[in-house]
Amino acid sequence: MISQMKRAGSFLTAAFVALSLCACGSGGDQELTGDDWRVSGVVAGSGTITHTGEGSVDVLVTISSESAAFYRDSPEQVLFDSVLFPMEIPDAEQSFNAISFDDINGDGESDVVVNFIDENDAVTELVWLWDPDERYIYREDLSILPSDPEDAEVTTGETSDFIGDYVGLWEYQGENLWLRIEDNAEWAFVNDQDDTLDSGTLWADENGVTLHFEDTGDVLQLNRDENGNLIDVVNDGLLMPTEAIQEADRTASETASETASETFEETTPYFSENGLSINALIDNGTYLLKNGVSSYSGLGDGYNVDDCYWEIIKKGDYTHDGIREIEFDAVCYVPMSSIPAFSQQYVTNTDSELYDFYTGVWLTAATSYGDSSRGENYYLHTLESGEQIEFSYSTEWKNNVGDWASVLTKSYIVYFPEDYDGLVFAAETEPEAYRDCAKRMQLDSISPEAKIMDIDLVDPYSCLYFSLCY
Repeated sequence: MISQMKRAGSFLTAAFVALSLCACGSGGDQELTGDDWRVSGVVAGSGTITHTGEGSVDVLVTISSESAAFYRDSPEQVLFDSVLFPMEIPDAEQSFNAISFDDINGDGESDVVVNFIDENDAVTELVWLWDPDERYIYREDLSILPSDPEDAEVTTGETSDFIGDYVGLWEYQGENLWLRIEDNAEWAFVNDQDDTLDSGTLWADENGVTLHFEDTGDVLQLNRDENGNLIDVVNDGLLMPTEAIQEADRTASETASETASETFEETTPYFSENGLSINALIDNGTYLLKNGVSSYSGLGDGYNVDDCYWEIIKKGDYTHDGIREIEFDAVCYVPMSSIPAFSQQYVTNTDSELYDFYTGVWLTAATSYGDSSRGENYYLHTLESGEQIEFSYSTEWKNNVGDWASVLTKSYIVYFPEDYDGLVFAAETEPEAYRDCAKRMQLDSISPEAKIMDIDLVDPYSCLYFSLCY
């Protein structure tokens, strides 16, 4: 339900206060000396910035009337990055409330949200989205300015060029929930009784819509996929166009939502804790994976990395004797344009693996990590929680298939307890250098059953993630 959805919004919570205190004070046995700039008292906040190719950097934040500066969390004051405010905020140091480097739009990159509350309790919230070429781009349409009539009013203009693509009714799959979008850029989430649960205004472009919640000022990004559906990356949801609302089993739906909420409160899954979101859906067509295929001849001659497409096709889903059995094909499509012209025989390579959503553990395809009674081509893994995941797979490469240079099909059969729902298929990007590509082929011995954030040769924020239990 909407009340349980995660949104990017105002930050009037104790979590940010605790974060700032931890960064500004001395932790553990560490003692800050007078030569350490962090004792100056100018640090206003802290956080971790993550970008593809740059990794994760812990930063400390200083605030002025014109900008927010991000310095490396080190004794010397070394500037890492900054954002320039669209207007001067004279009381910025006093009214500063919080800063966030969360990924707002689901692209795997840290964005910036700076929140102020002045002496009259007026809220100013400034939003910048990451762009690999221009770095942080200020987004007025996502920001809350004190001059806004309702603090969350959005501008029109570009929205009017695209709003027609989204007007109508959208069903939120697996929930007792529908999204109604009007041609005046207003929206509402409703239940099967057509009761309004949340509402507000929206901003639209060719990539999707950004919902602004009228009651809280929060925002929720819905990305448009190649099939015209909307994907809620933050909450791992899918919205599809529909003609009418159909009454659901309200009791069952509410019970399921409450159970999921209670489970989430007990422990935060590893993927969620590290900002890794399910960004692709099974049986929903292909998804682009940038730099997802490498090719070379000989011992790395002409090594090249380029784009490919992945999709998951479920072929069977059965439950018997407390065990769930899933059969699926993971298919990778390599465009002709992604393979350079080689003068001799060449190799095409992609990487994809299974992971556990709750612990981040890589379910390696190596018999040394467990013997299976089903045979030597089955791989057995026991998770920290005791669940056993058992699987086998086969691969098939075909070249020159229609418009594709190559098509790879990995056919899986997976067995796991019927109440387990954390199985994730990850399609991974390729290393930039052949040396790392060759080294990655030995990951079974280098990083056996490692957690995905601990595997040096895998960039976790650039992968496609499919939830196989959906």
